[in-house]
Order: sequence, then structure tokens, then C-alpha cells
Amino acid sequence: MALVELSVQNLALIEDVRVELQPGFCVWTGETGAGKSLLLGALGLLLGERGSVDLLRAGAEELRVTGRFELDSPQLRSEIERLLDDTLEEDEIILARRLQRNGRSHAYANDRPVVLSTLKQIGNLLVDLHGQRETASLLHPAYQLQLLDAYGRLDAPRQKYGMLAEHVRQLRRQQQTLSAQRQQRQRELSLVRFERDELDQADLKPGEIAELTSERDRLMHAQNLQAFAALATAELYDDEGSIVERLGRLQREAQSWAACDTNLEEVVRRLEGLHVEVQDLAEVLRHLGQRWEADPERLDDVERRLQFLRRLENKYRRSLDDLIAYRASLDEYETRLQQ
Repeated sequence: MALVELSVQNLALIEDVRVELQPGFCVWTGETGAGKSLLLGALGLLLGERGSVDLLRAGAEELRVTGRFELDSPQLRSEIERLLDDTLEEDEIILARRLQRNGRSHAYANDRPVVLSTLKQIGNLLVDLHGQRETASLLHPAYQLQLLDAYGRLDAPRQKYGMLAEHVRQLRRQQQTLSAQRQQRQRELSLVRFERDELDQADLKPGEIAELTSERDRLMHAQNLQAFAALATAELYDDEGSIVERLGRLQREAQSWAACDTNLEEVVRRLEGLHVEVQDLAEVLRHLGQRWEADPERLDDVERRLQFLRRLENKYRRSLDDLIAYRASLDEYETRLQQ
């Protein structure tokens, strides 16, 4: 592994610095205050250390640190791929860290967002920070186990075990996905059966709302309709001087003058037709008046049925005709869910 490039922006006194490291032994030198510790601090942020907004350069809204690392060990690459749960396209990895003025922190590995703990695990694999009295890696239990495995020549079994463990994790993820899908199907199946039973019990009929609305209006205005039918029947036929009576008188008078002018015969025939039509119209109105009776119980039933149908439409967000079509589709949907 080698750090080949480090880029730092808006860290304390550093506005924008890009450092390229050549193969071999590299040294940063400089007098006190030159920024050596700041670069090490930037590297620490890149490796998962916690940051503070106090580190931001005055006037800047965001601190950025980016590092490019070459991976010269297949084992190291495999371990990083395991941590990322992804495959690396090249033998390198680019880590990035952003710290904003509002306190938000973001970490990335190859432009993919990662949590800080994952960044720290990757950092522990890539870099050792040595102080005067300690070696950082030796303080980590994971690295201690790695040393013990290397001492016992257990790298190959350990790698095999790691592959098997990853396979088990994949199987568990697949099992969880299948279980979640099965549970989702069961929930959908329960909903389909509930909706099917509810719509069957509703006994929906095409055009029912329009018919019920018309019937409700008739029942609500039954008395007014009866009054109109009685008045019209009386004026057409029943009352003295009704239209039928006047038409009959006109017909007889026209018949008496027909001998003077044969054209009046057509008038007589038409008056006779009107007389019959008005009589029939009066009978129709009489019949309707008898049918237009007030029925409070039926009116209550119609109102309840209309309210029930409106609730169904609001619940399913479909019109009555669409609900009937939707009910017809539920059987096929249930069959698909059971396959």
C-alpha cells in the first residue's frame, strides 16, 4: 500500500494544497508553523478521526480532504472489498472527507458514501501512524489477531474462512430478502381478499348511484309531485271546463260546419286526435300521482345506501363503475400472488 496523493482544502491556515508522494521514503520538513502537523491532521480526518468545525479555515463553508492510495496486495484489496461490500475496478482507492460549517460530516470511498466507522476500518488497513512511544496498529485487536494468524501461518485458512463467512452473509441477505418478499406477498394477499369480500358484500351495480339519486329526489318531493299530478289531471280531464271538455265542444262545433267547407274535416280529425291524446295524458298523470307516495323508510334506506357507496368511492379513490371493474381484477391478482 502507498499513499500517492493528498489534497487538502480549507483546513485551518491551508487554503488549497495538493501533495504528490513518490515511491520510496518521503519526508515532510519545515520550520515550526509550516503546516506539517496540519497535513498529518488532514490525514487523520481522512482515516476516520472525528473532526470539528474549528478546523475550518476562516471564511470557508466546507473543509475537504482527499487521498489516493495504491493497493499492492491482493489480500488488502480483498479485505477492503469486503468492508465496502463491493468490487474495486482498479488497484487503488480514493478516500474523501468533507466537513461543513453547520457541523455535518460526509465520508466517501471511490465517490461512494460510507459511514465514518467504515472509513476508519479502511484507514486502519491502509495507514499506520507511529508516535514516539507507540505503534497505532498494535493497539487494535483486529491487527493483533492478524499478527497471530501470520505467526501461526493461518493466513490461507483465515482467507478461506473469510470467503465462507462472506458466502454465509450473502445467503443470509438472500434469505432476508426472500422472507421480506414473502411477507409482502402475504400482506398483499390479505388485502386483496379483504377488498374482494368487502366489494362482494357491497353488491355493486352499474349506474346504481344515478338511479338512487333520482329515487331519492322523487321521495323527497313526493308531496309536491302528487300535487302537480292532481292539478294537471284536474285541468286536463276532471274539472268542469277541462281541456278535454273544451276540445270535445270544439270538435262538435267544427263537425257541424264541415258541410260548409270540407277543409274543416281535417280540423275535426285533428281535434279528435288531441282529445284522445289529452285523455291519455291525464290517465298517465293520474297513475304517476298514485305512484308518487311519500315513504320515509325507503328514503332512509336510499340515503344510507348512497352514503355507503360514497364512502367506498372515497376509500378506494375510484368511481362506482371503476370499483366494479377493480373487483373483477382481484381474482386474477390473487391467483398471481399465490403462484
